[in-house]
Amino acid sequence: MSKKAKIEFEDMNLQVGVRLQIMPKQASSPTVQYTSLIGFVVDDYLLMQVPQQDGKPVETAAGADVALRVFSGVSVFTFDARIEAVLSKPRPLMLLSFPTNIQKVGLRKAVRVKANIPVRVVNPTNREVVKEATLSDISLSGALVSTPNPLGAVGDTIEINFSILVQSQNEDVGISTTASIRSVQQAVGTAPDGGAFYTVYTYGINFLDIDATHQALLQNYVYETLLIHRN
Repeated sequence: MSKKAKIEFEDMNLQVGVRLQIMPKQASSPTVQYTSLIGFVVDDYLLMQVPQQDGKPVETAAGADVALRVFSGVSVFTFDARIEAVLSKPRPLMLLSFPTNIQKVGLRKAVRVKANIPVRVVNPTNREVVKEATLSDISLSGALVSTPNPLGAVGDTIEINFSILVQSQNEDVGISTTASIRSVQQAVGTAPDGGAFYTVYTYGINFLDIDATHQALLQNYVYETLLIHRN
């Protein structure tokens, strides 16, 4: 059996300004916060921004052991560190020990996360027809769309527009792309009062021409959703 290769600090390719998740290691239900990398000295320390909440620095204590996660390319890296010092001036900064116990998990295109995202669907052959639907799960390459409105047949192309919340930026961002319908299923749904029945269509779609910027936003969304659900 081949020995698993050790993950080195350089493998993470951390860039100044990158956003990371940070959480205390001792807490039974750790609260996830976000920090930014200010700089580092290899084999010595990391300099990071003190996490903020509602525009104010989060109370942070020197000596605390923390775990950090960062998304790089198509991989999620996690590592351990200790907060060695907290500085209040000229900016709220913290000095962390150099990363140890670095681990890497690949983020495959097929990985899906649960979602409940409103989406507007446009028929490219008749752009005046706009239908409302819901993305019930999403991945880097496609999604599952649920709607009481028929959207098309297998092989048809549709245009979709939706917004996702990027946790690290705390803002909604819009994504637009064309998609190909690869599967269609029908089921019977009932109204909340149980007095009416209607058809629910579920479409499996593949994204076709999502641009690089939207792809990166989608990667961040999938990554952050996976990490939140791991806690």
